[in-house]
Amino acid sequence: MSSAEPASLTYYGLSSFEVTDENVRILVDPWVLEPEWSDETVSNFEDVDAIFVTHGAYDHLGDTVEIADASGAMVYTEPAVADHLVTEGLPEANVERVIWGNAFELFGVEVRVLETRHLSYFESDGQRLSGMPLGFQFDFPDASLYYVGDTSLFSDLELFVELNEPDTVMLPVGSAPGDLAPLPPRDAAVVAGRLDTETVIPVHYVPGSDEVEKFTVELADRAGENAPTIAELSPGERYEL
Repeated sequence: MSSAEPASLTYYGLSSFEVTDENVRILVDPWVLEPEWSDETVSNFEDVDAIFVTHGAYDHLGDTVEIADASGAMVYTEPAVADHLVTEGLPEANVERVIWGNAFELFGVEVRVLETRHLSYFESDGQRLSGMPLGFQFDFPDASLYYVGDTSLFSDLELFVELNEPDTVMLPVGSAPGDLAPLPPRDAAVVAGRLDTETVIPVHYVPGSDEVEKFTVELADRAGENAPTIAELSPGERYEL
């Protein structure tokens, strides 16, 4: 008898990724069609079961409408983004509004919605909307992942890791194209040095930038041998959780 497929992560660059096991394929912050480092097409995601969107910035909301329309996936996101998606034509029944503190099960995965210190601010139907940016923890039967989402430095990040005990943390360390970093490399190193977790995956940086290197050097200076393992992924790379 073959063993169950372990949970794994595929990174698509910046903050876009998917997590899968034998029961579910979850896509997160799917900005995957436009970036110059990506050659993905909508057809590659037609079997996605669920899409999670942290907030309404272009590099996170991304291609949610196109992929959700093609796949029929349920979208989980904050209320303002949810309203926008319905305005853009997604069926109300395919959009689930979630806020900080919510916890639920999805295809055998325990999901927890966590606070970030950021802004969900975007244009929708000719007006500006502001909402609640999110982070997500995914607990698979054999592994757990905490995706911090865009954030600035605040002490509850350490508390969330203490309470939820993720094996791996995806932490922003830099900036999106044309923007300033919400959690610059120094601040990201401060956070990573305080987290009781095995592995940190840097995200939210343009592939090829020096922000991961700055983060890694700063973390080594601050935490030394106590620092978590840093797993730097390239776009398209798969990582077993």
